[in-house]
Amino acid sequence: MSAPDTDLNIAASGALLLARWWARPLVPVIAAWPDAAEVDAAISPHLSGGLPVPSCSTDEADAMLTEYERLFVGPGPVPCPPYESYWRTDVLPYQRHALMGPCVDDLMQQYRALGIVIDQAKELPDHVAVEFEALGFALSLPDGQDVAKQLTEAHLDVWIPQWCTAVVETSKNRFYKELAALTAQWLRHIPAVTAKD
Repeated sequence: MSAPDTDLNIAASGALLLARWWARPLVPVIAAWPDAAEVDAAISPHLSGGLPVPSCSTDEADAMLTEYERLFVGPGPVPCPPYESYWRTDVLPYQRHALMGPCVDDLMQQYRALGIVIDQAKELPDHVAVEFEALGFALSLPDGQDVAKQLTEAHLDVWIPQWCTAVVETSKNRFYKELAALTAQWLRHIPAVTAKD
């Protein structure tokens, strides 16, 4: 396997790992997170400062779910909606801080190019976990690099840094603070990977 292929596989694993970590933290999901140690060991050397796996256990599931709901779901005001449409500033004023904004059409086009079908009854297409899962899938395909680059440059890079800052500043939970910082750091690594031929 060539070095670029290895980098793409590592980046794909990282994206899929982030998708899992940003999903709703139910006990079966959290129980699988320790398996991330092997992916972490592969990714860390490629990032300055490494990629520390945020630690948590199933004992923390209730507290994590409470914080997840407070930050990302509600009820009540949600400080950090995990949806690209909410964070886009390159839209008309009436489209700001809305869900299912104009970016969703392009995302759906990218997902179709990958053969991904989104069940919008489960999650919206511009949810952070959905976008990272699509990116991971694109990076794992031999001919998915162009879509991965599009997902990164036209979508994730546009809103994730601002959203991660909001999560770090707003979260009362160490796991989500660490995960947001890690996500922003990991995303800075992706352009170098998708630029390789």
